[in-house]
Amino acid sequence: RYDPFGRRISKTVNDITTEFFWQGDKLVAEHHADRHRSYLYEPDSFRPLVLLEGFGPQDTKPFHYQLDHLGTPQELTNPEGEIAWSAHYRAYGEIARLDVGKIDNPLRFQGQYFDAESGLHYNRHRYYNPDIGRYLTPDPVKLAGGINAYRYVPNPTGWVDPLGLSNCPGGDGCKPTTNTESTGKQPNVDDRSPSLPTSDQKREYLYRGDSRHPDEIFEGGFESRGKSTDLYLHSQNNANPPSNFVSTSVSRLQGVMFATTYGLEDGYLYILKKIPGRDVNKELGILSDYQKEREIAIPGRIDTKDILGATPLHDDGTHKGYSLINPNRAKK
Repeated sequence: RYDPFGRRISKTVNDITTEFFWQGDKLVAEHHADRHRSYLYEPDSFRPLVLLEGFGPQDTKPFHYQLDHLGTPQELTNPEGEIAWSAHYRAYGEIARLDVGKIDNPLRFQGQYFDAESGLHYNRHRYYNPDIGRYLTPDPVKLAGGINAYRYVPNPTGWVDPLGLSNCPGGDGCKPTTNTESTGKQPNVDDRSPSLPTSDQKREYLYRGDSRHPDEIFEGGFESRGKSTDLYLHSQNNANPPSNFVSTSVSRLQGVMFATTYGLEDGYLYILKKIPGRDVNKELGILSDYQKEREIAIPGRIDTKDILGATPLHDDGTHKGYSLINPNRAKK
């Protein structure tokens, strides 16, 4: 059964009915005759924090979630620190190996609830099949969710889709709604970008994430891969055909994501002057599959004089405490 906002409020399996309770778009509790559970989350996010098992304050036992960089549960631990649940996943969220199963945990990727009877994940607006990494039904937001209406995310190691609508980058994911009046709205992206030093917060910059050391970039700048001037092909794969554009973004978060290869390795966030380029979202419109990247494609190359500096980053996106100023930058 579903409520008027499309939220699943109950399911019946083998004559046992489980009821679900919601706060906006977040599942906060489930109940059937033999069990009651509540779920607590990190503030303004879909990242689970605690599972409360039991009826009433005297009988309730907490289990704490241990998450990966995306907010996917890796372990549940009891108050004594013992592991009560632990699992290994395949790339698109299917459990490859259950290591510890003293209790069961239905939460998977952010916003997803595992149905053991079907093997599917209930993902608020749609059902997701982790075996094939696709939704069973097309995206309710139509082309606003991209051309491929059944795709989960472009990269399951760096993106999430808590509502089954529009995916977003980063482990903090999308902010949930907190009231029923706004449950149908598209979520906002919580950037959770690190506080990086800048000389003037009111100025506008471009950002580029890269693994190459500043010694190389400050000397030669950024070169495009080739001669193709097709902006759509560049947005899909700048290596095939080799693109004549250098990718940058107006979003600092996107620069961080590309610098760390979505949380997999250390890298550098380069801060650039806001030089002329082509706004990919504006020019491609609905054909832009990666609108969250907010890309500005710079034709040809980025000269070293337009690179202000670089900030070294850890793989989790936090900066290492210092920035490097480009000695070859234009002073004005």
